[in-house]
Amino acid sequence: MEHDSARLDGVLHTMLPRSIVLHETSFYDASNNLNEENAEIAAQVATQLIKDSLSGLYGPISQFVTVKRAQFFENFSAYCKLVYGRSSLVRTLYSKNKPMPLDEVYVKTRFSQGAEVLTDVQLTAKFAAGQRVVVKGNGGSGKTIFLKHLWLSRFQQPEGRIPIFVELRRLNDLKSIDILAFCRNELQSDMSFGKGVFEKLCEAGKFEFIFDGFDEVNRESRKTVERQLISISEKYRKCCFLISGREDDRFSSWGEFEIYSVSPLSLEDVRELIEKIPFDRKVKKKFLETLKEDFYRQHKSFLSSPLLACMMLMTFNENATIPSKLTEFYKSAFQTLLTWHDATKDSFERDRSLSVDEFRRVFSTFCLVSYYDQAFEFDDETFRRYMQKSLDYHGIEANLDDVINDVCESANLLQKDGLKYLFVHRSFQEYFAAECAMQVVSGKASEFLKVFAKRLRDTVFAMCYELHPELVFDKYFSERFDWIRDVDFLNDVKGGMRQENPWICSSITAECRHLKGDLLVTDIRVEIDDERREALQVISLCGRVRDTNLLDPADLALHSVFQSVKAVSKDGILSQLDGASLRIKLSFVGGGHKLSVRNSGELKFPTTETKKFRPKIVSALSDNLKRNRKLVNEYYRCARDMIVSLEKERQTKEKSIDDILGI
Repeated sequence: MEHDSARLDGVLHTMLPRSIVLHETSFYDASNNLNEENAEIAAQVATQLIKDSLSGLYGPISQFVTVKRAQFFENFSAYCKLVYGRSSLVRTLYSKNKPMPLDEVYVKTRFSQGAEVLTDVQLTAKFAAGQRVVVKGNGGSGKTIFLKHLWLSRFQQPEGRIPIFVELRRLNDLKSIDILAFCRNELQSDMSFGKGVFEKLCEAGKFEFIFDGFDEVNRESRKTVERQLISISEKYRKCCFLISGREDDRFSSWGEFEIYSVSPLSLEDVRELIEKIPFDRKVKKKFLETLKEDFYRQHKSFLSSPLLACMMLMTFNENATIPSKLTEFYKSAFQTLLTWHDATKDSFERDRSLSVDEFRRVFSTFCLVSYYDQAFEFDDETFRRYMQKSLDYHGIEANLDDVINDVCESANLLQKDGLKYLFVHRSFQEYFAAECAMQVVSGKASEFLKVFAKRLRDTVFAMCYELHPELVFDKYFSERFDWIRDVDFLNDVKGGMRQENPWICSSITAECRHLKGDLLVTDIRVEIDDERREALQVISLCGRVRDTNLLDPADLALHSVFQSVKAVSKDGILSQLDGASLRIKLSFVGGGHKLSVRNSGELKFPTTETKKFRPKIVSALSDNLKRNRKLVNEYYRCARDMIVSLEKERQTKEKSIDDILGI
């Protein structure tokens, strides 16, 4: 039987240009069965590049290397060829049996930091010059494919350093996390040189570290990974570091890292993206004729994402319309995925192990249970276990292998990557988890909503509200709105001004270390009592369902501290005493605040210097807090308005039902 994945050949290839590599593989992984000729071409192309990239690498550590020079380079060459294969050619559902060159499908990406916008070339130059960089963005925004493009560009333009590409999710398989050991093992799997030699190379600045997917690290391991990444970056000053991930508040405390967000697609970007898609020309032409300024503004939330722009073309081809809600969009995209290939064959209808309705219920249950457990990738045993649980829950008897084939081949919702099964994109797991919680197991909605509410960076809670707003209001918002009033979270705001501690947190502590001429914020801790923290979470969720992005008062206070330290450190008040550190503590009492500054750690700044530093930081902090006070007042106003609005909508809905029933 011909695999159904062929039906997506011209469609899901659209995910390539910005960031979605649906299935990529090494030329040296026989299990993926790639063309041997392509592997040989890649090896030949890589040979000279490897020689150039490795030039100058051996010198700094030659006295420490016990193996022969030829063996040393041979071991490095194996790694370079492996990653070159993964990065230079990518295999997608569009080109399942013929990998495509990345440079033919890559579309230039832009990055923003406030008002500043950088091209990919400019960001690459910053990285190569030694600036520590975080690239953040939502799923499907362009992170991973840019990092592969970055590795390839740095490899092809060697400057005496070797770029190391690390998928951070692979750390989840380790019993004990040691990132440096992991990198060393990647480079020299036979361990032909020891830890000391690797460290000498790091000290000499011979590596460019590219870490992909901080958000894919298990939650319980993120603090460990965070500490190690920062420590490695601080220790090996001559190496380059770039880390990608979804939005995460902790990035703001990575003092020497500059944070850039992947910019959304503009109208021109989307048109270029669609032009590149090897898709039916007539459909593309019709879609491009529709894709005008008004259409883009109306559907910007979809079109600004490369992944969703691709899916829009698919659903447009099927329905000639674009859903207005995200959940309707995924529902339509799922139907398209399920029927696309069969629709291209006259009178062909594929035999499936489950009906469409059964498949939807079983797959949505699989997504809900795995998402609840924070399982985003699966080995074969785990995949089968979750799927069997879902079948058993619905009392459906079906051959497990056939069901898995439907998921991976017929619908292409998961793909096998080496020994792991991965979602074609995690957003599908999130959508189906929401659908299952609201429509399949709605009796347990309260329990699931509590879990979804804590995962503020995901879209599940907001999609639950789209699917069933009344249920979400009754099972989550209603009692919490009453509780927020009871604890006076919003009730002490008079005339738009909160009178008692507008910043919510009781204190903010920042550890500031002097390193290479800069005062870096290496650790920030915000103290908020549990009641206030939960209230902030509820307001944040109101913003999510209203598509309103509010920066809460505690975050504004934290940014004030960070920006103040950054500004004052430029004055050069403190001596160049590497390793010396200060602890700055900002405390809030009533409507005011106070600041303490003291030495911490073994190395101490002279008392005279800290006395000069203190009034500077106090002045800068007061200015920043004053500037942010307007945003704080706006936060409280919007929070009150959103609660009132959600309550009125629920009352109106209840009244309309009563009118229909004649009650």
